[in-house]
Amino acid sequence: MRIKAVIFDLDHTLFDRHGTLREVAKQFRRSFRVKEGVTDEKIARLWCYADDHFVYDGWKYVLAYLAENGVFEQVPPYDEYRSFVYENFAKVAVRFEETIPTLLLLKKRGCAIGLITNGNHALQYKKLDLLGLRDAFDEIIVSGDVMVDKPDSEIFMMMSEKFSLPPSQMVYVGDNPRNDIAGAREAGYHTIWMKSTGTWDSKISPPEETVERVQDVPAAVERIERRFSDA
Repeated sequence: MRIKAVIFDLDHTLFDRHGTLREVAKQFRRSFRVKEGVTDEKIARLWCYADDHFVYDGWKYVLAYLAENGVFEQVPPYDEYRSFVYENFAKVAVRFEETIPTLLLLKKRGCAIGLITNGNHALQYKKLDLLGLRDAFDEIIVSGDVMVDKPDSEIFMMMSEKFSLPPSQMVYVGDNPRNDIAGAREAGYHTIWMKSTGTWDSKISPPEETVERVQDVPAAVERIERRFSDA
């Protein structure tokens, strides 16, 4: 069996969200009243933890965690926090060093390359521009454009239709067990989990492959191909 398309998530998969959060954390005290003695390093550590654990439930939960852990002298209104995030994520984005070489290698091996990411059109495309990735993909789907979010299998089927390929010839690579792996598997994709944000969710069946870094994806794709060719 041959894999003909590799589809990626963006945040924590091709885009170093932790690295970006650490950079943006340096701007907190310029926009908010931060408690005396709270360092940029502490803000970054708490923010990365909250982002890993609560961001898929909503940014309000991330803000609440920061407040509960004593970051602010005065907790900002949610709308102010949200504006801060949008403004700074439109200015700062840190790419994993091996992202572009990996995408080029997959293309050289004959794979089409796609992106499915949840989020707002303007923000996600701004990230892609900052990362130099907008032109790296054959197809891009941003959930805000199609009004369907991962893990809904419909968004994965949209990508399958764009490539005119059955999901069984496609692989999805992402960091979130529920949104990425469970959602893609429900649509019939092969799955690779990027272990960049923590431990696996034991309520979800394991992925076919697990990788630590983006540069490990091509080898994982080859293993999937061999496994099904030998079956």
